[in-house]
Parts: sequence; structure tokens; C-alpha cells
Amino acid sequence: MYQEDQRPRSIRDLPPRPEEPLRVGDVIAQTPMGTQVPTTLFPTVGINRPGTDRWPVLMQELDEISHWVRTRAVPRLVTGSMEPPEPALPTRYEIAVGHEDERRAMSAGSTTSAAERHKQRLGAASARVDLVDTIGQVDGSPSVRQITAWLSQLTDGELLDRIARLKVSHTYDLDVMRHNFEVLEGLRDEVLEFARDGGSTPSGAG
Repeated sequence: MYQEDQRPRSIRDLPPRPEEPLRVGDVIAQTPMGTQVPTTLFPTVGINRPGTDRWPVLMQELDEISHWVRTRAVPRLVTGSMEPPEPALPTRYEIAVGHEDERRAMSAGSTTSAAERHKQRLGAASARVDLVDTIGQVDGSPSVRQITAWLSQLTDGELLDRIARLKVSHTYDLDVMRHNFEVLEGLRDEVLEFARDGGSTPSGAG
């Protein structure tokens, strides 16, 4: 949660809160009497494990159950073997179209779970916001509109691949800083090429 007039540079900058449910009477924010303060909330949906005080994130809990069913329960019921099959059953496969060979379609399915896709989607959404400002600070960068348009047309996977090129350092390591600067220059060049090719309107814009 944050106040709109104190928006953090990234959601990751928000202090973590304990994973426990809010109860009637809990104070989540305070403002002066008669003052309106717009705020943004990022609630987490959790589920209580029976017999415990734990409230793990619902998405993660369902992912663990799904993983156990896919890698342990179903293979054991079908084959009777205690060992998981190789290759493992896919997490999903395309059902929006018909298949002449369902077995082949399943074997070619994705191994990326819904929880992993959700994390990628959140990470990409946060990165799109952060990169607009970061790339814009590099000398010779195009306009914010063009940077936003370029980021909008990238898939989540393509964006995360580019983010992965940046190195994390908790100290002012000169080599890491030089490397990251070169990466950002490369991203700036991609935006410039995108703009030269006529891409200047974010996806969905009129």
C-alpha cells in the first residue's frame, strides 16, 4: 500500500508486510481528520492451512498442489510406479484448437505453470514502468511515448529476457555499472530502431 503522492519507483520498494489476514478493527492507514489521501492497495489473497496459523499465498499453494498431482499422484495412479515419469507431464496444452492426436498435443504442451506465468506477468508489468524512466535517462534516448510504445509491443518473455541482461550489484562495482550502462544503451538503440520503423503508438492506443 502507498499514498498516490508518495508513489515508489517500483512495487519492490514497498516494505513487506506479514502474511496474515486483516481483521475487523485493524488499522491499515491513518490520515489527518478531514483530509482525503488517495492510496493504492496491493492485497494478497492467502489461504489458511488447516490446523496451522500459516496463510500462504493462494496462487503458490495451488501451484504446489498442482505440481504434486501432476508429478506424483496421476503418474502413480496410471503406471503404479513410485518414480515420476520422464519427461514429466506438461502443465497445460493448447485446447483452443482441435487435435488429430491428443497424445502428441499433450506431449508438446508447456511446462510453465500458471503460477510461473503469473509471476512473469507481474515482473514484466513492473519492469515496463521502471524501464520508461531508466531508458529515458540514457543520452540520446527517444521520447517517453516512443519508449512506452516499444515496451508495450514486447511480450512478457521478450521483456524479461532483456531485463535478465542487467546485473544486480549491492555495491558500486565499476564493471557491473559499465556492463549495465552498455545494456541500457543497447535497449535505447532498440527503441530508436523501433521508432525509425514507424512504431510510436502504444498497443491499444488510437
